[in-house]
Amino acid sequence: MSDGAGKFVAGGALSKVMSAMDKSMGTEAMAEVTRSADQMVASAKSGGFKVTPEAADPIIKVLEDFIDRITTMMIGLDVFDQAPPLGDHAYGKLVAQRMHEAANDERSGRAALNSLQIVLERSREALLRASNQYQEQEESAQNSFRGLDG
Repeated sequence: MSDGAGKFVAGGALSKVMSAMDKSMGTEAMAEVTRSADQMVASAKSGGFKVTPEAADPIIKVLEDFIDRITTMMIGLDVFDQAPPLGDHAYGKLVAQRMHEAANDERSGRAALNSLQIVLERSREALLRASNQYQEQEESAQNSFRGLDG
């Protein structure tokens, strides 16, 4: 490995990229995106923006597809509900505990998926409201749940 490559990996461009990724994918960034989605919902509720159903429907469909994919992915993350069995010795218990914490903290993939799902759901709600389809969607969902009771 040349000096140039070593500098790239050790403290140069790679560390800058990692730092930028950490900032862009961090909890603060996700909170800001969530706030933006909330503002979009509030704007749609107050009539701040409108969109035709024909324009909104394809976007809503894509959002729903991603929401469904996230739901499926989250099921696969149930394995992280418990610490992995790495033995009864102190080191195994410590590593298992750290792995469990890392898989479930606010910087985990699980947390990122939860945040993304919230943003997608709120974006979907905003588009439904802006296209005057929200009430129809809510009534349809309520009717579906009523059908499950019977």
